[in-house]
Amino acid sequence: MIQVDKAYSRATNVLTFLKRLMSITGMNEQWIMARIKQKGDSKYIPWKSLRD
Repeated sequence: MIQVDKAYSRATNVLTFLKRLMSITGMNEQWIMARIKQKGDSKYIPWKSLRD
């Protein structure tokens, strides 16, 4: 599923999703975990958080 303002990851790939976000943003795991949201079986981080 693709939505313009969110980056999604399936629940089975959450660790990979976290590692990729950490390498892309340069932020630590706590920063990312505080901003991750869940919708159904998928986790996402709003683009607003990534831009900020």
